[in-house]
Amino acid sequence: MSDKFTDKIKMIMEKSETNKITIYTEHLKIDGTVFECSKCNSNEILNLTNVLVCRLDDYCTCDDDECGCNDYVCFRQDWLHINVNSIVAFSFIKD
Repeated sequence: MSDKFTDKIKMIMEKSETNKITIYTEHLKIDGTVFECSKCNSNEILNLTNVLVCRLDDYCTCDDDECGCNDYVCFRQDWLHINVNSIVAFSFIKD
């Protein structure tokens, strides 16, 4: 992944006019707010606040008729620092 991946995320965040983000890794769905901090941010770490973390295996289940997702299997964190190399996909969310 590019050394400037966090810069690209910040550029898309500015264009989206929101700092609320959903991130997908191979095993997690993470909702949070991007925290801007020039002294604590790096090109490898994305800092989030007010985070909801869900394991994808537990979060959504499907049977023959329908699929459903369960917010109750998620857990909250005040802070979460994500290695950007773990990000598979992301999307900024407008309220």
